Amino acid sequence: MIISEKNKIMKKIKFGYYGNFSTTHQTEVYIADALERAGHTVYRLDRNNTNLIPCDYVLFAKMSDMVLINKAKKQGIPTISWTFDLWREFLGYNHPHLKADIVITTDSEDKFHTIKQAVHKPEKIMIEGKKIYDVIFVGTSGKLKGIYKKYYKSRRELIKRVKPKVFSNVRGLALNKLLGQTKIVLGDSYPGSCCWSNRVYEMTGRGGFLIHPYIKNLYNYIPQFFRGEEKEMIEYYLEHEKKREKLRKIQFEMCPTYDDRIKELIELLRTINSNN
Repeated sequence: MIISEKNKIMKKIKFGYYGNFSTTHQTEVYIADALERAGHTVYRLDRNNTNLIPCDYVLFAKMSDMVLINKAKKQGIPTISWTFDLWREFLGYNHPHLKADIVITTDSEDKFHTIKQAVHKPEKIMIEGKKIYDVIFVGTSGKLKGIYKKYYKSRRELIKRVKPKVFSNVRGLALNKLLGQTKIVLGDSYPGSCCWSNRVYEMTGRGGFLIHPYIKNLYNYIPQFFRGEEKEMIEYYLEHEKKREKLRKIQFEMCPTYDDRIKELIELLRTINSNN
């Protein structure tokens, strides 16, 4: 009966979500939308807002200090940090958002919980079109700033070797249309065994055929190459259209949405709630 009551409580949750909601393509927007589609209430607040509102959980991606976390602790409101950055290398264990009651990361480690990225469900659509581009790269090709600066060199070298058509700031269904006009999308990510860029989901979940630099534990339906092997792989998939298209559809079908990730989140909260 106790567990049943807890499960009943978990059905409808009020989240105070502190994040970046400035544009429609922000990950926080995708997550908030998915929570609302699942029947939960989301109060969207700016990530710099330290005013605590009545809610069941305080949810955030980034937190520069402990003000809001401490306020929530005093009120007995559990805090959830769901971050998308490579925290172990960039942020370390003393960063404020790793002090939340529940910490969710994308780069798996036993110390915290793991929920990977995904694609926005309303935009998981294949828009077929005439193939205009052989190989493209979607993202910043200029110098990266801040914590990602050290990875610019490897990205620049990859782009220099392959010479793809580079597109930046393509969002929403315009990206789906672009991917439908493209034969091969070149991937790029942070080095590591458990973390990869959201580009993996944005490209495959919007209908692109993705090839990717090798990362241990990356999905086996995404062809991966080691440095210097990318041209050979590109030539192979340009020549073998049927194999490429078959795999493209598999990548699309296998790509999770944030609605799927919200199911993981709610199940995690239910498990934690049942164990307390």
